[in-house]
Amino acid sequence: MKLSEDTVNVLKNFSGINQSLQFKVGNTLKTISPLKTIFVEATVNESFPQEFAIYDLNQLLSLISVSQNPDIEFNEKSLTIRSENGGELEYFYADESLVTAPSENAPSLEDIYTFKLTAGDINTVIKTASIVSATMLNIISEKGKVTLTVNDPKNSTSHSYKLPLGENDQVFNVKMNIDSFKVVPDDYNVRVAHAVAKSGKVLVFFFECLNRDLTYLIAADTTSKV
Repeated sequence: MKLSEDTVNVLKNFSGINQSLQFKVGNTLKTISPLKTIFVEATVNESFPQEFAIYDLNQLLSLISVSQNPDIEFNEKSLTIRSENGGELEYFYADESLVTAPSENAPSLEDIYTFKLTAGDINTVIKTASIVSATMLNIISEKGKVTLTVNDPKNSTSHSYKLPLGENDQVFNVKMNIDSFKVVPDDYNVRVAHAVAKSGKVLVFFFECLNRDLTYLIAADTTSKV
């Protein structure tokens, strides 16, 4: 099997959320952050023939990247990366008990507000937050207007970035820690919602990519107000 560039990019994104990954049979990949605040699901071009676990996904991706036109074979206890120059690398699977894997049961969502973000919007937010050392992304609805704001709420004189999103009669401020904003830059429909589970309701952001089968469920900061 040869991994497409798109699949490698998805796996790189996953590795920034959780260093380990449980692969299932088929072409659906899922991961969850160690603190269970970020859940991601993606459908990729390749179909994996068996279930296996990788403990250090970044390490595996690095080994694939240094191989020449690599082809991957999946064995019982390991995978083999073959380079076109004849070189071979054996990489052993991890014990599944060492990997944090997501639940198969997705929560139902009760929408509070929906909006769209483009790849350009996301790149601007990420770059601006880094430049001004912002720590929080806020979706604020007040006085009939909804605005995305990036700032440091602990610093009253912090630099900030604002993006108008639309109009709404509700009053709320749903927040996300910038460290949780790990989405692949693309065009998304975003739902600010309550995730309903047996344990109760939790405020979340749900990102649904408009150009590929890729979704993120990210927990809102506990200081959010609705």
